[in-house]
Amino acid sequence: MKNVMGIILLSMIVLFAGCSQTYQARKVADTSGFLGDYSMLQEGEKGEAQLRYINPDADFAAYDKVMVDPVAVWCSKDSKIPQEELQNLASHLHYKVISKLEEDYKIVQTPGPGVMRISAALTEAKKSKVALNTITTIVPQARLMSGVKKLATGTNSFVGEASVECKITDSSTGEMLAAAIDRRAGGKTLKGSTNAWDDVEQAFQHWADILSQRLREMRTVKQY
Repeated sequence: MKNVMGIILLSMIVLFAGCSQTYQARKVADTSGFLGDYSMLQEGEKGEAQLRYINPDADFAAYDKVMVDPVAVWCSKDSKIPQEELQNLASHLHYKVISKLEEDYKIVQTPGPGVMRISAALTEAKKSKVALNTITTIVPQARLMSGVKKLATGTNSFVGEASVECKITDSSTGEMLAAAIDRRAGGKTLKGSTNAWDDVEQAFQHWADILSQRLREMRTVKQY
Protein backbone atom coordinates (compact mmCIF):
# COMPACT_ATOMS: atom_id res chain seq x y z
CA MET A 1 0.00 0.00 0.00
CA LYS A 2 2.85 2.37 0.86
CA ASN A 3 4.45 1.64 -2.50
CA VAL A 4 1.21 2.40 -4.33
CA MET A 5 0.76 5.67 -2.44
CA GLY A 6 4.36 6.57 -3.17
CA ILE A 7 3.85 6.03 -6.90
CA ILE A 8 0.69 8.12 -6.87
CA LEU A 9 2.41 10.91 -4.93
CA LEU A 10 5.34 10.90 -7.36
CA SER A 11 2.95 10.98 -10.28
CA MET A 12 1.16 13.98 -8.78
CA ILE A 13 4.44 15.84 -8.32
CA VAL A 14 5.42 15.23 -11.93
CA LEU A 15 1.99 16.26 -13.16
CA PHE A 16 2.04 19.53 -11.24
CA ALA A 17 5.61 20.39 -12.18
CA GLY A 18 6.37 19.15 -15.64
CA CYS A 19 3.39 18.59 -17.91
CA SER A 20 1.94 21.00 -20.39
CA GLN A 21 -1.71 21.80 -19.75
CA THR A 22 -2.60 21.54 -23.42
CA TYR A 23 -0.95 20.17 -26.52
CA GLN A 24 -1.57 20.28 -30.23
CA ALA A 25 -3.84 17.46 -31.35
CA ARG A 26 -2.67 15.16 -34.11
CA LYS A 27 -5.07 16.51 -36.70
CA VAL A 28 -7.52 19.36 -37.08
CA ALA A 29 -11.25 18.91 -36.93
CA ASP A 30 -13.26 19.11 -40.13
CA THR A 31 -13.15 22.57 -41.70
CA SER A 32 -16.17 24.69 -40.82
CA GLY A 33 -16.42 26.91 -43.89
CA PHE A 34 -15.48 30.03 -41.91
CA LEU A 35 -12.32 30.68 -43.95
CA GLY A 36 -14.07 30.07 -47.26
CA ASP A 37 -11.05 29.12 -49.34
CA TYR A 38 -8.79 26.52 -47.71
CA SER A 39 -6.62 25.80 -50.73
CA MET A 40 -3.83 28.16 -49.66
CA LEU A 41 -3.28 26.44 -46.31
CA GLN A 42 -0.21 24.28 -45.76
CA GLU A 43 0.96 22.13 -42.87
CA GLY A 44 2.64 24.18 -40.19
CA GLU A 45 6.04 23.37 -38.81
CA LYS A 46 6.80 22.61 -35.17
CA GLY A 47 5.46 25.37 -32.95
CA GLU A 48 3.08 26.65 -35.64
CA ALA A 49 -0.62 26.09 -36.26
CA GLN A 50 -1.46 22.75 -37.82
CA LEU A 51 -2.52 24.45 -41.05
CA ARG A 52 -1.35 27.95 -41.91
CA TYR A 53 -0.84 30.52 -44.64
CA ILE A 54 1.36 33.61 -44.67
CA ASN A 55 1.09 36.00 -47.60
CA PRO A 56 4.69 36.24 -48.89
CA ASP A 57 4.10 39.84 -50.01
CA ALA A 58 2.58 41.03 -46.73
CA ASP A 59 4.50 43.76 -44.92
CA PHE A 60 3.45 43.30 -41.30
CA ALA A 61 5.69 46.16 -40.22
CA ALA A 62 3.25 48.51 -41.99
CA TYR A 63 0.55 47.81 -39.39
CA ASP A 64 0.49 49.44 -35.97
CA LYS A 65 -3.24 49.08 -35.24
CA VAL A 66 -5.59 46.12 -35.20
CA MET A 67 -9.32 45.47 -35.34
CA VAL A 68 -10.41 42.29 -33.57
CA ASP A 69 -13.83 41.06 -34.63
CA PRO A 70 -15.94 39.27 -32.00
CA VAL A 71 -15.09 35.57 -32.15
CA ALA A 72 -17.77 33.72 -34.09
CA VAL A 73 -19.15 30.29 -33.21
CA TRP A 74 -18.99 27.83 -36.09
CA CYS A 75 -19.26 24.57 -34.17
CA SER A 76 -20.87 21.55 -35.76
CA LYS A 77 -24.62 21.22 -35.44
CA ASP A 78 -23.87 17.95 -33.63
CA SER A 79 -22.30 19.86 -30.73
CA LYS A 80 -24.09 19.14 -27.48
CA ILE A 81 -22.90 22.36 -25.86
CA PRO A 82 -25.67 24.99 -25.49
CA GLN A 83 -25.28 27.94 -27.83
CA GLU A 84 -25.21 30.38 -24.93
CA GLU A 85 -22.27 28.52 -23.39
CA LEU A 86 -20.43 28.49 -26.73
CA GLN A 87 -20.97 32.22 -27.10
CA ASN A 88 -19.57 32.74 -23.62
CA LEU A 89 -16.46 30.76 -24.55
CA ALA A 90 -16.07 32.77 -27.74
CA SER A 91 -16.19 35.96 -25.68
CA HIS A 92 -13.43 34.63 -23.42
CA LEU A 93 -11.22 33.92 -26.43
CA HIS A 94 -11.91 37.39 -27.83
CA TYR A 95 -10.90 38.96 -24.51
CA LYS A 96 -7.67 36.94 -24.28
CA VAL A 97 -6.66 37.88 -27.84
CA ILE A 98 -7.24 41.58 -27.25
CA SER A 99 -5.42 41.48 -23.91
CA LYS A 100 -2.29 40.16 -25.63
CA LEU A 101 -2.42 42.25 -28.80
CA GLU A 102 -2.85 45.53 -26.95
CA GLU A 103 0.69 45.05 -25.63
CA ASP A 104 1.96 45.83 -29.15
CA TYR A 105 -0.88 47.45 -31.09
CA LYS A 106 -3.50 50.11 -30.73
CA ILE A 107 -6.90 48.37 -30.73
CA VAL A 108 -9.35 50.18 -33.00
CA GLN A 109 -12.96 49.67 -34.04
CA THR A 110 -12.91 50.92 -37.65
CA PRO A 111 -10.91 50.05 -40.79
CA GLY A 112 -8.18 52.37 -42.04
CA PRO A 113 -4.56 52.68 -43.12
CA GLY A 114 -2.17 50.61 -41.03
CA VAL A 115 -5.00 48.56 -39.53
CA MET A 116 -5.02 44.77 -39.59
CA ARG A 117 -8.30 42.96 -39.11
CA ILE A 118 -8.35 39.70 -37.18
CA SER A 119 -11.34 37.41 -37.50
CA ALA A 120 -11.61 34.07 -35.71
CA ALA A 121 -14.16 31.33 -35.22
CA LEU A 122 -14.47 28.74 -32.49
CA THR A 123 -15.16 25.55 -34.44
CA GLU A 124 -14.96 22.94 -31.68
CA ALA A 125 -15.35 23.05 -27.90
CA LYS A 126 -15.49 19.99 -25.68
CA LYS A 127 -15.54 19.83 -21.88
CA SER A 128 -13.32 17.51 -19.92
CA LYS A 129 -15.03 14.82 -17.85
CA VAL A 130 -13.72 16.02 -14.51
CA ALA A 131 -13.99 12.88 -12.36
CA LEU A 132 -12.74 10.47 -15.01
CA ASN A 133 -10.04 12.89 -16.12
CA THR A 134 -8.74 13.15 -12.55
CA ILE A 135 -8.70 9.36 -12.06
CA THR A 136 -6.88 8.75 -15.34
CA THR A 137 -4.42 11.46 -14.40
CA ILE A 138 -3.53 10.21 -10.91
CA VAL A 139 -3.82 6.41 -11.12
CA PRO A 140 -0.79 5.04 -13.02
CA GLN A 141 -2.61 2.14 -14.69
CA ALA A 142 -5.47 4.37 -15.83
CA ARG A 143 -2.99 6.98 -17.02
CA LEU A 144 -1.22 4.32 -19.06
CA MET A 145 -4.49 3.42 -20.77
CA SER A 146 -5.08 7.08 -21.55
CA GLY A 147 -1.62 7.20 -23.12
CA VAL A 148 -2.50 4.22 -25.29
CA LYS A 149 -5.63 6.05 -26.41
CA LYS A 150 -3.54 9.11 -27.26
CA LEU A 151 -1.24 7.00 -29.42
CA ALA A 152 -4.26 5.63 -31.28
CA THR A 153 -6.38 8.76 -31.66
CA GLY A 154 -4.10 11.72 -30.92
CA THR A 155 -5.87 12.85 -27.74
CA ASN A 156 -5.94 11.66 -24.12
CA SER A 157 -9.06 10.24 -22.50
CA PHE A 158 -11.67 12.53 -20.92
CA VAL A 159 -9.82 15.80 -21.60
CA GLY A 160 -11.21 19.02 -23.04
CA GLU A 161 -10.58 20.03 -26.66
CA ALA A 162 -10.98 23.13 -28.80
CA SER A 163 -10.41 24.15 -32.42
CA VAL A 164 -10.20 27.55 -34.08
CA GLU A 165 -9.96 29.03 -37.53
CA CYS A 166 -8.44 32.49 -37.88
CA LYS A 167 -7.65 34.96 -40.66
CA ILE A 168 -5.84 38.26 -40.75
CA THR A 169 -6.67 40.75 -43.50
CA ASP A 170 -5.88 44.30 -44.45
CA SER A 171 -8.84 46.20 -43.01
CA SER A 172 -9.05 48.58 -45.98
CA THR A 173 -8.54 46.25 -48.95
CA GLY A 174 -9.57 42.89 -47.54
CA GLU A 175 -6.31 41.35 -48.78
CA MET A 176 -5.52 38.10 -46.97
CA LEU A 177 -2.36 38.47 -44.90
CA ALA A 178 -2.43 35.21 -42.95
CA ALA A 179 -4.73 32.36 -41.97
CA ALA A 180 -4.53 29.38 -39.66
CA ILE A 181 -6.39 26.40 -38.25
CA ASP A 182 -5.40 24.74 -35.01
CA ARG A 183 -6.75 22.21 -32.55
CA ARG A 184 -5.58 21.64 -28.96
CA ALA A 185 -6.48 19.13 -26.27
CA GLY A 186 -5.86 18.92 -22.53
CA GLY A 187 -2.73 17.31 -21.17
CA LYS A 188 -2.76 15.01 -18.19
CA THR A 189 -2.15 17.52 -15.40
CA LEU A 190 -3.98 18.10 -12.15
CA LYS A 191 -3.74 21.87 -12.43
CA GLY A 192 -7.23 23.11 -13.26
CA SER A 193 -8.58 19.56 -13.51
CA THR A 194 -11.66 20.37 -11.39
CA ASN A 195 -12.88 22.87 -14.00
CA ALA A 196 -14.49 21.16 -16.99
CA TRP A 197 -13.59 24.07 -19.28
CA ASP A 198 -10.02 24.59 -18.03
CA ASP A 199 -8.38 22.75 -20.95
CA VAL A 200 -10.31 24.91 -23.40
CA GLU A 201 -9.42 28.10 -21.53
CA GLN A 202 -5.75 27.08 -21.54
CA ALA A 203 -5.95 26.49 -25.29
CA PHE A 204 -7.39 30.00 -25.67
CA GLN A 205 -4.48 31.46 -23.72
CA HIS A 206 -1.99 29.55 -25.84
CA TRP A 207 -3.54 30.85 -29.06
CA ALA A 208 -3.57 34.42 -27.80
CA ASP A 209 0.07 34.14 -26.72
CA ILE A 210 1.26 32.55 -29.95
CA LEU A 211 -0.66 35.01 -32.15
CA SER A 212 0.96 37.91 -30.32
CA GLN A 213 4.38 36.31 -30.57
CA ARG A 214 4.11 35.51 -34.29
CA LEU A 215 2.91 38.99 -35.19
CA ARG A 216 5.75 40.46 -33.15
CA GLU A 217 8.21 38.32 -35.10
CA MET A 218 6.68 39.10 -38.48
CA ARG A 219 6.85 42.85 -37.87
CA THR A 220 10.65 42.56 -37.91
CA VAL A 221 10.88 40.92 -41.35
CA LYS A 222 8.82 41.31 -44.49
CA GLN A 223 8.79 37.61 -45.26
CA TYR A 224 8.53 34.92 -42.61
